[in-house]
Amino acid sequence: MTLRSRIATVAQVTSSDHVLSLVRQALDEFDTRPLEVSVRRAVRIASLAGDSRTAVRLGYELRPAGAGDRKANAADVQRLMTDPSTWGNPQGSSEEALQEYFADRKRSDDPADDTVLVHSVAELEFWVSRDHAEFERMDQQSALASFRMRQILELARHRTFTALIAWERQFTYSSINESIFSAYQRQVDRLLSDGTPDLVEKFTAVYQRLREAAALHPELEVPEELSQAITTCRRVLKAVVDHVFPPAGDAASGGHSLDDAHYRNRMCEFITRRCDSGSHRALIKTMAAGLYDRFEAVDTLTNKAVHAEMALEIANLCALNTYIVCGEVLRVHLLDAEPEPAPA
Repeated sequence: MTLRSRIATVAQVTSSDHVLSLVRQALDEFDTRPLEVSVRRAVRIASLAGDSRTAVRLGYELRPAGAGDRKANAADVQRLMTDPSTWGNPQGSSEEALQEYFADRKRSDDPADDTVLVHSVAELEFWVSRDHAEFERMDQQSALASFRMRQILELARHRTFTALIAWERQFTYSSINESIFSAYQRQVDRLLSDGTPDLVEKFTAVYQRLREAAALHPELEVPEELSQAITTCRRVLKAVVDHVFPPAGDAASGGHSLDDAHYRNRMCEFITRRCDSGSHRALIKTMAAGLYDRFEAVDTLTNKAVHAEMALEIANLCALNTYIVCGEVLRVHLLDAEPEPAPA
């Protein structure tokens, strides 16, 4: 299979595709399922999407009436949040969701009446369906209460539907972007496996080590893990350069050494010699230069107090840039090695 054929490989199902399928199923069945089912689906999707405000807001719609254990209730809400540490923050997403819930659930429009109907949508649907046959015989106060329940249900239905519509649009775009990157990722993985088989595992090890460090020590400084990750990135890049342009005893056109230690010079020389397109050559050299600058910046940071979250972000960016530069170098190498098609 040629490199050009590999580039055209169809993307596999991605995480965004999965969430998008859940959204579309919820929308397709929205009018045929009980509201409670649609709300539960929306809470699940919001949690997967990292939309804490919507997850918490719709989660309140599912909670049955009754005080319950306050600590357990709070824990249930926090499980729906991507960042539970913001729980209780007056400007946080959970507080905004709670205040909107209270406003939506007011028993009446009377400013003096601050009573809130806290029944779940399932409970409200039960009472509304029961009262429907008796609506004509109700007194005015009961009829108004029943009407208000219907309003609350329709408002919950509307909020759930609009959230699903917004997610469908969001994840349709995300799915397209992920498909593009997924195709590129598979291409680079194939190139790495063909040329330097152990490098895919090294990339995986970089991410896994730093994620574990951040998960286990979210409040600590992790300069050691950061330094190890960047060292691995350098080794990966050097291994790719060794594969496409082995160390040589001669010097580059500018007099720079091309021995084993000077793999940066060898990569520049390889790009100069093998890349036919001037614009493509300049682009790869610019990406490589930016990667080396990032390596040097990380070397400086490892001597300072670096929070685990920041260290993870920096290491991820370095690994991603290393991955892309390696992919471009290997792509040039294979394109250069591919025989030209025979004339017809």
